Amino acid sequence: MKYTHQGKLLFSTSDPVCVAKLLTLQNVLDTPVSTDVIWENISSRFLIPDIPTKTTLEELANELSCNNDIVTSHMRRFVKPNSSQETSPVLITILGTYLPDSVKIWFINKKIQPFIDRPRQWRI
Repeated sequence: MKYTHQGKLLFSTSDPVCVAKLLTLQNVLDTPVSTDVIWENISSRFLIPDIPTKTTLEELANELSCNNDIVTSHMRRFVKPNSSQETSPVLITILGTYLPDSVKIWFINKKIQPFIDRPRQWRI
C-alpha cells in the first residue's frame, strides 16, 4: 500500500480475489471512498481500423469473444464530433499479454495495430 502525492491510497496485488475485495470498499476510517482498477502488466491494447460506426461496441465485443477467444475489458471508438464518417478505428483493451496478428470479425480476418501510449514526461 502506498500513499500518493494526490492524497490517494494505491494498493498493488496480483491476486484477483483481493482485487474483488478491494473493489467492494465503501469506507476507510469512516471516510467514503471510490475504487478503480488499473490493469497493469496483465492487459494489452490494440486498434482495429475501419469498423462501421453503426456497429455498437457491445456487438463488436461479442463478435471478438465468440470468434477469437478474447476477453475485452474496455473499448473506445475514435470519432470526431459532428463527423459523418461511416467507419472509425476502435481501441480495444483485452486481458492477457498476447496479441494476435489479426482477429476474425464477421468472417473477415482484420489486421490489428498494437497500441502503445505516449511515454509520460516528468519534469524534475
